[in-house]
Parts: sequence; C-alpha cells; structure tokens
Amino acid sequence: MRDGKPSTKLGCLFAQLREESLSGEPRVCLETMSGMTRQVEGLRSESRFGGLAMTIDEPVSFGGTGTAPNPAEVMLAALGASIEVTVRCYADFLGVQVRSIGVELSAEMNSQGFFGTGAGIRSGFPAISAVVKIVSDEEPDAFSELLEIAERCCPVLDNVKRPTQVTLSLDVVKPRENSVNLEQTV
Repeated sequence: MRDGKPSTKLGCLFAQLREESLSGEPRVCLETMSGMTRQVEGLRSESRFGGLAMTIDEPVSFGGTGTAPNPAEVMLAALGASIEVTVRCYADFLGVQVRSIGVELSAEMNSQGFFGTGAGIRSGFPAISAVVKIVSDEEPDAFSELLEIAERCCPVLDNVKRPTQVTLSLDVVKPRENSVNLEQTV
C-alpha cells in the first residue's frame, strides 16, 4: 500500500543518500566514472568499468563474432536499466509498491549515416521508444509521478535527451618492447 514513506531497505538507503546530496558538496555529490574498451577479435570489444568486464560485439554479417550485443544495443540496454533503477529507487522511497520493472526499447538506425552515404542522415538513432512495464497491485495513477521523476532524474535518459559534451582525442602509441600493451590494460 502506498503511504509516501520509504518502504524497503533500498528506499531507506535512497532517502539517506538523497538527504546527503542536499549539501551540494562535491565530495558527496560527484561520482566519477571511467573505464576502457579495446577490440580483441574482429569487431568484438572487451570493456572494463568499475572493475567489471563487459563484452560488446557486432553480428558476424557485419564483421563481428556475434557473441554479444552491438554498441547501439548496449546503449539501449544502459538506458533501459537506468530507467528501471530510477523508477525502483523512487518507488521504494515514496512507498509505491512494485513487484517488478522492465523497459521495452526499440529504435531504428539508417546505415547511410554510418557509411556516410546519405547527406543529413544521422549515424545514430533519430528516435527511441521506451515503454516502462511495471507489475504492481497499485492503481495506475500511482505511477504518473514516477514517470515524471524518471523523465527528470534518470542519468542515462538525461545523457540521451540532452546534448552532452564529448571530447574525442587521439593517442597513437608505437609498438616497442617493454611498453605497456593495450591488452594488459583491459
């Protein structure tokens, strides 16, 4: 039953962390993320972020090994998972009972953008559809606030919807003995 109070251990933790963030202190509020990816076979890449490994690939028909989702699919998965985390945290914080959360995502890319053969055609998704699926005994109107919060507070959704400055630079390393190999860093 919805009572407006944290309903779970996660909800209580979220309330505590949210209260701490009100300080605005960078040491409390800023979370630095970094990692590295490298190609290991064909177009298959191995990534390491936060000490965890992840594989990203392309289908065999596109030169990959077909062993993992492609980069665009991983971006969609990150978006869906981030929406799920945001909705879950706020549901538990607000005392909205939720049994499970999922997000169905779909998008289309035009290959002319990637291949540079269509003037004005984006190389990325021009639009993404994300349908949040919630299993709950609550009335549907209990979730309109959660959807508004997700629109406002979901970090990956924010990065997808708003321009994010990306600085692309290059570091070319000549192979030589006793040098650090990219294979050793991932």
